[in-house]
Amino acid sequence: MIDYKDKIILITGASSGIGKACAFEFGILGATIALTGRNENKLISLKSKLTDLNINSHFFVCNLMESESSGMLVDQIEKHFKNSIDILINSAGIAVLGDIENIPINALRENFELNFYAPFLLSKLVMPGMKKKKFGQIINISSGVGKRGLPGTSSYTATKFALNGFSECLRVELMIHNIDVILISPGLVDSEFSSNIKQYGIIKNSFSDGKGLKPSEVASYIVDASKKRKREVVLSYKTKIGTYLNFFLPSFLDRYLNKEL
Repeated sequence: MIDYKDKIILITGASSGIGKACAFEFGILGATIALTGRNENKLISLKSKLTDLNINSHFFVCNLMESESSGMLVDQIEKHFKNSIDILINSAGIAVLGDIENIPINALRENFELNFYAPFLLSKLVMPGMKKKKFGQIINISSGVGKRGLPGTSSYTATKFALNGFSECLRVELMIHNIDVILISPGLVDSEFSSNIKQYGIIKNSFSDGKGLKPSEVASYIVDASKKRKREVVLSYKTKIGTYLNFFLPSFLDRYLNKEL
C-alpha cells in the first residue's frame, strides 16, 4: 500500500471537475498538492478550501496549450517544494466535436495541445525525478472514445487514442523503474467539461445521454487505482460494451453507429 504522506502530486485541470476532486481525495491522505490551471481565482479559492482541511497545497497558473509554459511548470513546482514530483495526474482536457469536414485545423491542433502534447511533455519532465526515487505514478484521464471512435468526435477521439497508445508505451518503458502508468476512462461525468465543449456544425447524436458520475466518485476510483497500482480502470458500462462489440462485431457496431447519425 502506498503511503501518500508528503508525496508531491501534480494535478492538471485542478480548478474544476475530476482534477479538483482529486486534490481533496489525495490531500486528505497526507499528500502535498500542486494545483495547476488557467483560472487563478478558482485556484485561489480551491487552495483556501484545502488549507481549511489542513491539506498542504500551492497553485501554479499555467496555460498547458502553450508548450513553453508546460516546460517551465515542473521546474517551478520542484523548486517551490524543494523536492521532485511523485505522482502526475493529467486531468486537463477539452473536447472538439463536429463532422470531420467542419473541424478547423487550428481547433484540432488546440485539442491535441491540451489532451496529448501536454501530458506527453509533463510525463517526460517528471520521469527523471521519479527514476531517482525509484517510485512514481503517471495517471492519465482518458475516455471510452480512446478505444472506439464515434461519429462527430474525430478530433477528441484522435487525442484519446494517442494518449492511450502513449500510455501503453510509457508503462512498459518505466516498469523497470517501479513507475506506474495508469489509464482512467470515467465515461460521463457531471462537471464543467461539457460546458467547455467546442462544437463545429450540427451533431445529431452527441452520445452524452444518461446520468454522469460525480467528480468525487471518479476521484475515489482514481485513488483506489493508485493504491492498488492498477494499469487501467474503465468506469462506464457503455465503454465496456462498446469495446466488446468493437472487438467481436466491428461491422455490426459500424452499422449501428451509422444509424444514429
